[in-house]
Amino acid sequence: MLVSHKNKFITIDIPKTGTRSLRESLVPLGIIAIVGQPNLNSNFYQHGTALQCSTGLRQLNKNFLDYFSFTIVRNPWDRYYSFFKYFKEYAEKYKNKDSSIIWNEPEINQGQMCLAMFENQDDKTIMKNIINNNKPQHEYYTINNEIVVNQVAKFENINEEFSNFCSSNNIESIDLKHGNKSQSNSDFTCVMDNELIDKIYELEKPTIEYKKYTL
Repeated sequence: MLVSHKNKFITIDIPKTGTRSLRESLVPLGIIAIVGQPNLNSNFYQHGTALQCSTGLRQLNKNFLDYFSFTIVRNPWDRYYSFFKYFKEYAEKYKNKDSSIIWNEPEINQGQMCLAMFENQDDKTIMKNIINNNKPQHEYYTINNEIVVNQVAKFENINEEFSNFCSSNNIESIDLKHGNKSQSNSDFTCVMDNELIDKIYELEKPTIEYKKYTL
């Protein structure tokens, strides 16, 4: 979550939709007043929903609807598989004490969590647990089942979507950084059976229908 009082915009950062790229592109501009924190108890949580952001702003005597709001959604089957790949890769990095990561307490805790996920569990069970433990995307951009975010961008078309966002918010045209860029996960079926594919469809049906996503 990013909040700019100067340019009057908010980003609602759904996990695994390119939110790191948003932070790396927008924070250096010096127009961001609030950068969401990884602490779940923060008034402005890094991956907070529109409702949580609205509540946090109200405590500052500000109104969510006075800001232009922006979020990114992603093909749901690709998104959940992206979680799987990230956790698996992080578990390997922790196991091998990968030198690309500074292993302070938060990184160690995350590494231990990821490693534990893959111990004595088959891939489909792990995938099922990931699906059960993450919010469907529509819960981030709706309040009382109504869409409250002004621009719900598609990850698959993010460069054009980001350019439109910049134009709408008086931001000089900049290229979106892709420091954590990932490719389409068309091979997600290797860890999903039909039951899990259908489960994702039911959970993510509002976003699938809204943005016309298909397998």
